[in-house]
Amino acid sequence: MTRASFDKTAMLYDFVEKHIWEDYKSACFIIDEYLTLNPEEKIIDVGGGTGLIAKVLRRKTQNDDIMVIDFSRSMLQKVKDPTLSIIQGDVTAFPLKDETFTLAILVNTVHHIYETKQQVALREVFRILKKQGRIFIMEMWYPNTFFSNLFIKIEKLLVGKTHHLTADEMKRAVQDAGFDEIQVFLP
Repeated sequence: MTRASFDKTAMLYDFVEKHIWEDYKSACFIIDEYLTLNPEEKIIDVGGGTGLIAKVLRRKTQNDDIMVIDFSRSMLQKVKDPTLSIIQGDVTAFPLKDETFTLAILVNTVHHIYETKQQVALREVFRILKKQGRIFIMEMWYPNTFFSNLFIKIEKLLVGKTHHLTADEMKRAVQDAGFDEIQVFLP
């Protein structure tokens, strides 16, 4: 996906996510149900766009040590939350130090990374996580509702082709990036 395509969609992104696309509500539910956070957690929201998920994480932990990284400047300009750190950067080459974070969260991010770069991006996430750091990936595996199918078609028009992995492919990709103790939740 190109930076320009995400810059173009930034204006409507939050509205679509909150009011049309089921994913935002699902993401909030899954984070509440499956993600245990502690107040000392140092979190990075990779491909965090406008900071919707980072705001959910902050409310859940009352933690102000959360960073949003995205390659779209227009998306990051929509964050408008002074308690969140923002940085513009590419997921395949983070402008960040090794072993900085305890948790990386990627919500509907991986499928926007070119297929040939997905492994590079996951290795970058591994690099910036502290030893025993965790990665939490939430992706729409295969659409099965009218709105999901419609959204994917619109998304392809707006931001280009997406590269979805199955749950098994994602698990292998995460293992190949260096992670172990992988749990897959299929709510």
